Amino acid sequence: MCTIIVTIRSVLWAVMTIAASLMILVSIFTDQWLIGPTNPLQSSLGKAGESMGLFGGSDICRPMDNMLFEGECVPDFDRLKVELLKEEETLLPHAWKGGIGCMVVGLAIMVLTVLLSILTPCFRHCCCCSVFTFSGSLQSFAAVLFSMGLVAYPAGWGSPEVVKMCVDSNSFVLGHCKVGGAYWMAVAGTVCTFLASSLTVFAYKSTKSHKTMYRRQDGEKFICVP
Repeated sequence: MCTIIVTIRSVLWAVMTIAASLMILVSIFTDQWLIGPTNPLQSSLGKAGESMGLFGGSDICRPMDNMLFEGECVPDFDRLKVELLKEEETLLPHAWKGGIGCMVVGLAIMVLTVLLSILTPCFRHCCCCSVFTFSGSLQSFAAVLFSMGLVAYPAGWGSPEVVKMCVDSNSFVLGHCKVGGAYWMAVAGTVCTFLASSLTVFAYKSTKSHKTMYRRQDGEKFICVP
């Protein structure tokens, strides 16, 4: 039976990892990255303007049946595949295609580190190094990928689809649109990913503290320390 070690810092790292992953996941499947202008008729009816997410507008991103968050949608994967393989910019700018790749790969890495964070109370070493060190390296890489995705999104604001909605938009120029809450949620998720990668150092040290070592030498199988 393994020795289970739980510390405040290791729990904080696990919580930060889960929070970062959830924020990125929700933001990816929400079409509120870019909000178009609202005309007077829509305002009188209490309706918002058009919006676009990471996967573009309503041509690709379809609303979900049971929505927990405003603007939740799931892409039409067949249509998305066609758009990703196109050489010309029709519905998806080239920059957004790269951004999608960065965000999806980064999220897959974060899901892996979530699984590792759940296992670390019992299994803290892999073949070559500490699980904390390995996870921290993966999370640093994921944070870089998320940052690239966040930069790639405004780089595609000059595409025909975005210009049609925002009128005077261009690369890194909003025009008549505004940045939506889902984009800022992705920014928050990226910041949490950076923080989680930093916390792995402190989480690892907390499992190697003198107090922990003494209690392991006493034969304790469940150790909970600050």
